[in-house]
Amino acid sequence: MKKNNKFENYELISILGLSIILFIVIEIISRKSVLDFLDFVIESPLNAVVNIFVLLSIFGVTVFIKRKRFSYFIISFILISLSVVSSFLMSIRGMPLSPYDFMSYKEAANVANAFFDIKVEIMAVALIALFLLICVWIFRQDKKSIWITGVRNIFIYVSVVLLSIIVIPQLKTNKIINVIAWDVGLSFKNNGFAYSFADETLSIIRTKPEGYSEEAIKAIRAEAERLAKESKKNESSSKVTPNIIMVQLESFMDPTRIEGITFDKDPMPNMRKLMKKYTSGFMNVPVIGGGTARTEYEVLSGSNFDFLQQGEIPYHTFLSEKPSLSIASNLDSIGYKTVAIHNFEKNFYNRAGGLEHLGFGKFIPLEVMTNIEYTPVGWPKDNGLTKYITQEIENKDGKPSFIFTVSTEGHGRYPTKDMQNSNYDISIAKSTLPKSDQNQILFYANLVYNMDKFVGDLVKEINKLKKPTVLVLYGDHLPALNVITEKKSNIDKFASIFTIVNNFGVPKKSVPSDFQAYQLSTLTLDTAGQNLGPMNLIHKYLKNDKEYMKKLEMVQYDILFGKQYFLKSDELPKNTVMKIGNDEMKLENVENVGGEFYLKGSGFNRQVTVFLDGKKVDSDYENETTIKLYDNFYTGEKEIMLRLIDKEGSVIQESNKFKYNF
Repeated sequence: MKKNNKFENYELISILGLSIILFIVIEIISRKSVLDFLDFVIESPLNAVVNIFVLLSIFGVTVFIKRKRFSYFIISFILISLSVVSSFLMSIRGMPLSPYDFMSYKEAANVANAFFDIKVEIMAVALIALFLLICVWIFRQDKKSIWITGVRNIFIYVSVVLLSIIVIPQLKTNKIINVIAWDVGLSFKNNGFAYSFADETLSIIRTKPEGYSEEAIKAIRAEAERLAKESKKNESSSKVTPNIIMVQLESFMDPTRIEGITFDKDPMPNMRKLMKKYTSGFMNVPVIGGGTARTEYEVLSGSNFDFLQQGEIPYHTFLSEKPSLSIASNLDSIGYKTVAIHNFEKNFYNRAGGLEHLGFGKFIPLEVMTNIEYTPVGWPKDNGLTKYITQEIENKDGKPSFIFTVSTEGHGRYPTKDMQNSNYDISIAKSTLPKSDQNQILFYANLVYNMDKFVGDLVKEINKLKKPTVLVLYGDHLPALNVITEKKSNIDKFASIFTIVNNFGVPKKSVPSDFQAYQLSTLTLDTAGQNLGPMNLIHKYLKNDKEYMKKLEMVQYDILFGKQYFLKSDELPKNTVMKIGNDEMKLENVENVGGEFYLKGSGFNRQVTVFLDGKKVDSDYENETTIKLYDNFYTGEKEIMLRLIDKEGSVIQESNKFKYNF
């Protein structure tokens, strides 16, 4: 019996000691500072205790596991790894790690290529190999461990878990633990990493808003319709059915807002000119430095991210399973052609699946684009988007177009070293900032200058077409510059600029200081004079209601996850089939030049694969009209076809078939 007591005591001390040690290590890693950790413990002792209780609840599971030291090692390694990754993500995007980030592993791999070189990748592989070796060694050493050392520790573990379940909700109610949905980074800092990550993980389970019922939802609908009817008595109906273009500019902001630096010329003259003339301002977005798809979803759907799960990416969760409402589905129902354009891969953020479920009829991703240029850090430039946007406006079928475009050029990383080989258009006139910050901001300001040139060219091309058009331009979030993520500049990090341009005389409107990204589609439809969708009714007619947020939360839950009491039968989400590509790829001829064979046509890019009689053959991309066959020994008649194939091996687009006698 004494022997069991000895093991029980050892187990209890191990669990308690590891929980305290891991709490200290994790928080220092997360905060990148011992002093910040000490401030947290001194200023928020109850929050610190809660984090230790969370870790006790995690380590305490080992009372039921035989190989205890092995379990301690695995749990410790996982927790420390999570805190390291979270700290890194805070540095590069201004937001900590979220459980939903694990659903974006493909996107993470793509983005990582911009931040890590081959040396870092080799080091990562070596560390993983070392970890596996240590795991094997500890596992073999731990084979004689006692399964359950005694009943006492099980009782203590259950008591800790029950106490946490009872006490933590009370602390949340009394705002001692205060989850800040609109600033996840600040929430993690105030509440501690272990608690915050565990809370996000558990919050994946969706719950009904308080007061949700069929009666309550139908009452909200009746109220919105009554206010809409009264309002329309004083509104003149629009006789114009304009094209509507929304362009989401990656990490776009005004660099002159950054304190301590000035430039030799304006980095965004075109955008500034448009903002002075048309409805413009700042809108609150749900992310900083990354998480583009979250702002994108708010804008398209009119949904408030505060009422979804922290860190959630809808394209990976509910939009991967079922259709949902958006400005695209609304405009499709009244006769618009709906097109999404993005100069990056179609499966990034699962956009192909998500956009289809939001009601888009066509998607033009990077894989089908031609003549794309790239930034020094490897992201596609935006100047190639103009062609694809204007092509969709020029359609001959007479239908107006809704075109939603997501740009890429402004994406990080932003180098802190001097990019001496860069041919910059913008220079620094004066700065008091450290040289590394100057280098980073200068690189970014020149990205903005190029994106602004794209904006100016796009406006010119649209005006040439002489068709009524509403053009919405906005930044999805602020860039992950060190001066912003590390709070060295006095900038509201969740305020992003926007402007709504039109060429048919709609006057400039004032925008409230608390304007939100999820209200942008409503303002856009108002400017275009088009019918509002169900969510837009709430934003337009109930925005001044003292219970606006409560009613929005209930309606949003009802439409996305509830019984859809708010919707009429013709408003229910419908399945759509979205076409990928734009039929530009055509095979027209084969030319024999000195015994070398060249395929001639249009719409070719580096993604094109050549098939002869159904078999893949080697080829060299020359330009968008020419592909050279790698071999020249083909004989007889062959059927030639071209295919665009994505990274997953799926066929995006096929050309016509062409027979040629070699």
